[in-house]
Amino acid sequence: MKRPFILAAIMLAMFMNAIEGTIVSTAMPAIVSDLGGFSLYSWVFSGYLLMNAVTVLIYGKLSDILGRKPVLLFGIVVF
Repeated sequence: MKRPFILAAIMLAMFMNAIEGTIVSTAMPAIVSDLGGFSLYSWVFSGYLLMNAVTVLIYGKLSDILGRKPVLLFGIVVF
């Protein structure tokens, strides 16, 4: 009985990741124009990827300590 729920959780997490990527790429030109030019595009993208890498490590450690299910549910609620 647990398999459909596990599959649904994985599908929801992948869907949210795809939506998040779409939102970032759609908002990127507006962010770059607010910062003052296309030359800063690489800096914005690098900062995004750096923060993504840092938060993956933090959430990974939290999931080891607290359990994967509560951390996943927290991430879904925050999103």
